[in-house]
Amino acid sequence: MTSSHTLSTQLRRRVTVIVAALAIVLSISTLFAARTMTYNQVDRQLDAAFSRQSRPGSPGDLAPGINVPGMAEGTVIAALMSNGERRGTTVGKGDYEPLTTVAWSELQTVPSDGKKHTVSVPGMGEYRAEARIGDNRVVVALPLAEQNLILFRLSLLTGIMGVLAVVVAGIATAALTGRTTRPLRALSSTAQAVSQTRLDQGEVQVPAPVDVGELPPEHEVTQLATAFNHMLDNVQGALAVRQASETKLRRFVADASHELRNPLAAIKGYAELAERAGPESRDASFALARINSESTRMTRLVSDLLLLARLDAEPDVELRPVDVVEVVLNAVADARAAGPEHVWRMELPEEGFEVMANADQLHQVVVNLLSNARTHTPAGTTVTTSVAMKQGRACIVVCDDGPGIDPDELPRIFERFTRGDVARAHSATPSTGLGLAIVHAVVRSFGGHTQVESRPGRTCFTVWLRPAD
Repeated sequence: MTSSHTLSTQLRRRVTVIVAALAIVLSISTLFAARTMTYNQVDRQLDAAFSRQSRPGSPGDLAPGINVPGMAEGTVIAALMSNGERRGTTVGKGDYEPLTTVAWSELQTVPSDGKKHTVSVPGMGEYRAEARIGDNRVVVALPLAEQNLILFRLSLLTGIMGVLAVVVAGIATAALTGRTTRPLRALSSTAQAVSQTRLDQGEVQVPAPVDVGELPPEHEVTQLATAFNHMLDNVQGALAVRQASETKLRRFVADASHELRNPLAAIKGYAELAERAGPESRDASFALARINSESTRMTRLVSDLLLLARLDAEPDVELRPVDVVEVVLNAVADARAAGPEHVWRMELPEEGFEVMANADQLHQVVVNLLSNARTHTPAGTTVTTSVAMKQGRACIVVCDDGPGIDPDELPRIFERFTRGDVARAHSATPSTGLGLAIVHAVVRSFGGHTQVESRPGRTCFTVWLRPAD
């Protein structure tokens, strides 16, 4: 795009043309008004001269009435007498001067129609003249030299002022449009930079927001820049989310591959051992048992991954009223059977209540929380599960008096494949690192949220749910 096509250039041109047109119209109007007023004044003087001319006087060969007192210097009278005699006289400086034949003839061309006419007299200049017929045909004329000089000077002045107005308007418009369109140029430059940036991969940093300078908030350019900056913030936020999602996906794929590789390697090794030992040997029986265990572990891992994938793809589930107390009772009963070395307690309300959830998935949430407590606390640890209504929300709280969670792990405790330190593992069953991620995803699909608090001697996981109406 050439500079002649830019918005600021177009504005400068159009404003300059408008100012020039206004200056021309104003100049013409001023000159027309000045000419009209000036000629009206001369016309009144011409009427006064005719009144004087009608008085008796003018002896000899002077034009009739030329010597009447009050006749202004420069007044011309050209008369055609009734006897055919031609008389023409001009009032000079203290005397009277005869008209030339050419000047008399030109003045006699003025029609006697009762109107004033502007006539150019050879050798004398322009005159304002009127012809009247009585006993004689008399033409009285007054010079316009002084009035024309005034009009000429006024024309020159208005022309100079008009040119100055156009120049000043051009300079002011250039400065104003340059300052006003500076944010637009910055917007264009930023938009072009964004359009040339690859946004589909890698870590991307969008350009800085556009500064609108001192423009007021209600200015259209300010509003456009504000909306554009908001869009940049949204784009930067979306890119950050995409980058975090890609990073999490890569880590998830790497962790999933690692978790699946371990049982597959074990299954392969035990299958080779069973093949070498023969079907009837003890080693073959042991190998088959381990293959079954690793297969079960891999099946559980794949099931958890599929559940998380399904929750990601379809975060909204069909919710129904579920008796939360009954779910907790069943889950704690299962935990007692699976971990008799722990102390399991419950704090339940006297009257049960319902929450909006999916019964099977809510049961899995509580089972995962209890399994997490059993896995990461030593034998003899007391695990307390409580159910209550607080501030209009239902909550399920699972607390233990175990060693607690490392503060560095708390911010990502609900992320996938997040495991505690090996020193905190107190179960022979290896953890997949997906239990708490499933809890978080399932509760979020219910429209609830999860939180955790931990210190040595007390760790509490809280699930908040919406009660049934």
